[in-house]
Amino acid sequence: QVFQFNRNKAPTMTCFCWRLRILGVWRCTCKTWMVLILLICMLPKIWWSLQILSYPNSGTSHEHPQGMLSGLEAPAKLRLATNSPVLLEFEPCAGFAEQEMQAVKALMVGSELGAQVVFISNNGHVWDLWEMENSKLSQFADSFFRDNACDGPPGVQRKFWCGQTRMPAISILDQNDFDLARSLRKRLRIENAEQFESLRNNLWLYQPSIAHLSCDVLSKFPIVEPGVEWELFWKIWDKVEFKQDIQKTKQKIEERMTLYGAGAREKTRQMGFTSFPNDTAFNVLHLRMEPDWRIFCELTLNASGPPNCMNNTFEVGNVLLSEGITPSIPLYLATTVSTKRTLEQWRGQSSAPFVGDNLFNIYTIITHEMLAETIFNEWTPRLGHHKMFWPAVSSLLGMNANMFVGNSVSTFSGFLMQQRLRIQKRSIHYNGGSLRLQETKQLAPKKKWRTELFRKKIKWLFCIQPREGQTQDSSAHMAKVAIKSAFAKTSLVAIGVTTASPTSKFAAELVAAGVRLIYHTPSWVPHIKAMISQWEGSNNRFSGDKKPSHLLSDVDAMVGTFLRIDIPILGLLDPFLFYADIDILFQNDVTWPKLLGATDKQFKKMKDLPYEQQVFAKPGQEGIPMFFAMSAESEMEKVAANAGVMLWNVQSMRRSYPSFLNFIVTSGDITWPIGPGDQGALRTFYQGDRGPSYLPYLFNWKAYWPRNPTAVLVHFHGPKCEGDILPYLDDGRIRLPLFHFLLKRCQEGGNCLELCRQYMNYLQD
Repeated sequence: QVFQFNRNKAPTMTCFCWRLRILGVWRCTCKTWMVLILLICMLPKIWWSLQILSYPNSGTSHEHPQGMLSGLEAPAKLRLATNSPVLLEFEPCAGFAEQEMQAVKALMVGSELGAQVVFISNNGHVWDLWEMENSKLSQFADSFFRDNACDGPPGVQRKFWCGQTRMPAISILDQNDFDLARSLRKRLRIENAEQFESLRNNLWLYQPSIAHLSCDVLSKFPIVEPGVEWELFWKIWDKVEFKQDIQKTKQKIEERMTLYGAGAREKTRQMGFTSFPNDTAFNVLHLRMEPDWRIFCELTLNASGPPNCMNNTFEVGNVLLSEGITPSIPLYLATTVSTKRTLEQWRGQSSAPFVGDNLFNIYTIITHEMLAETIFNEWTPRLGHHKMFWPAVSSLLGMNANMFVGNSVSTFSGFLMQQRLRIQKRSIHYNGGSLRLQETKQLAPKKKWRTELFRKKIKWLFCIQPREGQTQDSSAHMAKVAIKSAFAKTSLVAIGVTTASPTSKFAAELVAAGVRLIYHTPSWVPHIKAMISQWEGSNNRFSGDKKPSHLLSDVDAMVGTFLRIDIPILGLLDPFLFYADIDILFQNDVTWPKLLGATDKQFKKMKDLPYEQQVFAKPGQEGIPMFFAMSAESEMEKVAANAGVMLWNVQSMRRSYPSFLNFIVTSGDITWPIGPGDQGALRTFYQGDRGPSYLPYLFNWKAYWPRNPTAVLVHFHGPKCEGDILPYLDDGRIRLPLFHFLLKRCQEGGNCLELCRQYMNYLQD
């Protein structure tokens, strides 16, 4: 780092002294020929220094120039007497977390310029809620400013800050005093974050002076790990303390969480959820849904990837359930939309209002409006009406929460998530994508914080519709076996989608078995029921080119199989999801390379690329599906035909969902020439260039095919163990003639008997 000496009429010369930043000391050249050059260099330096010292407003002591304060009244003189000859004003803007970060960055800039940083008080800013005078923050800033100047090059700035009389690094002024101080100084504007060195020279040359740092420049000031700025930012931030009003409110809320926790445990016990071991634990959800946020989202796109500002806002309850966020402890809702009326209005704005039910019906929601009614009965905080009061309380609660769930585009969420990361507390963002603070380099940790394209824990989704009164081959039996085999043979996360009531025995048993259950009410159920009932008793059901199915006369079964078309709109974070029916038996683990038909080396290249740069597989080929991948039907042929096991591209399926659903409900029936039910709908609507890619045989191996020890799962496609296979193998009984040819294959070369024995062992265990 070479430093230069500038003045309007003085030539610019470079001195052969430099600073070793690592050691924090200055070094100079000592070779003979360089000493001669150095002496020449010293002449303009000495002349320049004499000019500065002879300047009438040099500010080398803490006494202000007589001309500046002589006309002021005594109180104003006293208030301004502790101002440095060089000040830095910064323009606070936007919301709570933005101002927090701006304040820290302003102190960093101030130390570089040797300029005392002005904080305007009682103006609705976040530092009104901070401990400022004689605080840890002010003491650290004083020490840091002094050390930074004393380690710097010789000059007026160093002489001023390293003098015997110490000057505070922070000046707290009200608006009137600040306006007065500014009017008496030469003003300079910082246009970008690379002007600091030349600006520092000018500020100290033309003192008393003041530099203006705009909101735009501050927001573009990068803080990137690793780096000196990164370390300094967090050193300063660690000294910030909120005032007692904020601390006391947070403490009172946490004390009340025990009462709310008891209610949450009682509420969720009958749903099958286990109690959380900590009675005082709570989670925090920062839900952005305010009108101004909607406007912001319409005008601002995420820094990388598709716009996700409002993604999963209404489906956030499903995000929590699918990510394993327990509802057995209270969920504090950090949002300005906190009254009962506004929350109901928010729920009513969803295109599918039922999706909000999982947030409010399953979780015990706590809002600051509810809390204010109880904790402020006997005590009223002096700062309670400050517009930043509840954001400050929410930020402290967010730091102490068992889990924090935020919005990746929000600065409040992004800043809080990074603070929690430093103390190794878990956080997630409900809307997916990448952290905007990181992408814009406003605060960018080394660890890439974004939803992985292929998440380490693969989710297995299945859909299940309760069928009352059925014993053999019931959905409960098949689900039990599939779940047990998944936990025994794979590392999958089991996610169930059901129309069952959360308090039903059916649903509670699934939750108790370790399934993350999403309670879902499809909008299309009346249509499916109407399509089935219109053919009741008709002899023309399968006339023409329509394909038969044993499910077409069973309303519950057909609703259960159609449930999977809603997977893209449920609000799960995973860009790709593995789906399999419940009439399966897992044999080996499910991995991404196997699913994509790729080698480990090929998969590494895939996972390192963002979604937009991926090369999607052509229809009928293995690889990353453009929409979804399927495997063969009953014959061992490379045809993407069976929807019993699928790999979903959630993003593309979500975008095409409205047109796909419209295709189904306007078709007049639920069977097509290519096949019946949702499988027929999927294969008919998604064809040609957007047809399904191929899922390897290993993921949809049929029980009536020969034994295969490398198969990932076996699909009891058609005949089931309890009602079809075992009765047929025992005494030749056939329940459905449609299955006769498949049962013969079981007997003649399939592996049905061994697999059904495994099935029964899981069922009876």
